[in-house]
Amino acid sequence: MAGERSVLQGMANLAPDGKTLSQTRVRPSLSKLTRVLSFAGEKRADLWMVIIFGILGGAMFVIAPFFVGETIDRTMTDGTTDFQEILKRIGILVLLYVIGSTLLWLMQFFSGMVAARTAAGLRRSLYRKIDRLPLSFYDRSSDGDIETRFVYDIDVISDGLTQGLAQLFQAAVTIVGTLVFMAVMSIRMTLFIIPIAVLTVTVAIQIARMTAGQFAKQQELVGKMNELTEEVISGQREVKAFVYGKRAQSRFEEISGALFRAAKRAQFLSSLPNPTTRFINHFAYILIAVLGFFVGGLSVGNISAYILYWTNFTRPVNDLTNITAQVMAAFASADRVFEILDLPSSRNAENGVKADPDQIEGEVQFENVFFSYSEEKKLIENLSFIARPGDTVAIVGPTGAGKTTLINLLMRFYEIERGQIRIDGKDISDVNKDTLRSMFGMVLQDTWLFEGSVRENLLFGKPDATDDEMIAAAKEVHADGFIRRLPDGYDTMLSENAENLSEGQRQLLAITRVMLADPPMLILDEATSSVDSWTEKRIRDAFDRLMKGRTGFVIAHRLTTIRNADLILVMKNGAIVEQGSHRELVQRDGLYAKMYGSGSGFSSGPSSNALN
Repeated sequence: MAGERSVLQGMANLAPDGKTLSQTRVRPSLSKLTRVLSFAGEKRADLWMVIIFGILGGAMFVIAPFFVGETIDRTMTDGTTDFQEILKRIGILVLLYVIGSTLLWLMQFFSGMVAARTAAGLRRSLYRKIDRLPLSFYDRSSDGDIETRFVYDIDVISDGLTQGLAQLFQAAVTIVGTLVFMAVMSIRMTLFIIPIAVLTVTVAIQIARMTAGQFAKQQELVGKMNELTEEVISGQREVKAFVYGKRAQSRFEEISGALFRAAKRAQFLSSLPNPTTRFINHFAYILIAVLGFFVGGLSVGNISAYILYWTNFTRPVNDLTNITAQVMAAFASADRVFEILDLPSSRNAENGVKADPDQIEGEVQFENVFFSYSEEKKLIENLSFIARPGDTVAIVGPTGAGKTTLINLLMRFYEIERGQIRIDGKDISDVNKDTLRSMFGMVLQDTWLFEGSVRENLLFGKPDATDDEMIAAAKEVHADGFIRRLPDGYDTMLSENAENLSEGQRQLLAITRVMLADPPMLILDEATSSVDSWTEKRIRDAFDRLMKGRTGFVIAHRLTTIRNADLILVMKNGAIVEQGSHRELVQRDGLYAKMYGSGSGFSSGPSSNALN
């Protein structure tokens, strides 16, 4: 199945050098952080509020232990207790903690605002980017992985590089502030305690670095799991028809097991600092008590304050691993998002000459066109033909002959390597892509309808059409009758992928949508393959009226579809091996005549081996 094949091929998470992101080292950098924060928009004041409130809030909690020590020493100076002085200092402590808590709450609030705007900015940029990427990107990428980058990775960035960094900033303020106060109280004590502090921070940071690769691996596996799940859910009919459920379950268990192991390793590593640093901390408490009397010459109050400062120092250090791991995970997700944002956009995606589709006559010329999907395997070489205005051009040949590729090149879904494609004498590489594609109406074999009403789907290509125009187009292809029989007529809501309609009904809606848009040229890819013969004849009559005076390209296997075409192109291995009208090709007694004589049509079945 396609789902199994794409998953097994590992289409997700390729880094620019060809490695998966879990194989590349996650590298935090100021430039990367600056780039992420640039998506927060122009309101820089919120970011400054995070910094200011973080510094002030941290300072309040740094100052508080000093007053605790002063209060203890004052009560022990002469053996008497001055309750008024104690209450005064307790009031100051309460005020410090209330102000500090309020400031830190404000820091978190503004951090959340920055996070929300950053996530929104990233999603807008990512959405605009994927709209400008060539189809080759989607050929090698999976829907599930792209969706993971849209949702999961951007959420991780939002939490890690904004809220996580705010906590990291607060921790840095606390650590530096406590070290300064400890040095002021006793420089000799601080010199003894600094190596322990360095050891504590080093242990936390080293373990955080070890977990970074596991977080990157987790995100890659989440993308693969989403990819598999999305494909299996969307292809439930095929899954059941081919009894693929057990194999899908096996593949899911394989990915789930790998995800569990990566998560287990990450959790194990991230859980190490807490007991490790706690052991170091308790050793430090004993050292402070002993050195405070014999080395530092500190009072009881100062030793108490010193222990509080050490506790304040170690608390953010203990949290440092979780915070750092969160930030590292955010950088890993940023790499995944920037990987797409940094891809080259389609050439001339937005620029180029704009033309009025109503002024298009419809002459299409391929001149010495070369194209291949990969350098190893050539597909189209030196292809040339001319479609005159108003001609119906039928393209036939076995699967893989290049029929759909020819249409993709005409629509500039892919760029040709050499040669020229002209419409009315103008090279399409110089034409704005939106303008170019508005010249064509497409009805594909795989019908695409979105979740919404029938009316919204029909108006997709012409939003300003009136109800009368819409109904007239539906009547042209005999879709009006079945639409009116739906529960709410034209306002009937379609489910995802229009599963509440038959395949033939979905195709009729797609044909109606094109007829309503009324483009100057048409592209039909097996457009009537899912309707019965009687309905096909009525649609064919409607198409004959629609295509009168318009250039049309028809990819079809049915002889009835191509017999009346003005020009038939017989393709084999990316080349046009025969071209002409039906009568000319039959009289020529070549490949087309053999296929026509076999009565098997132009499929890739056994009887069409002559074209392979």
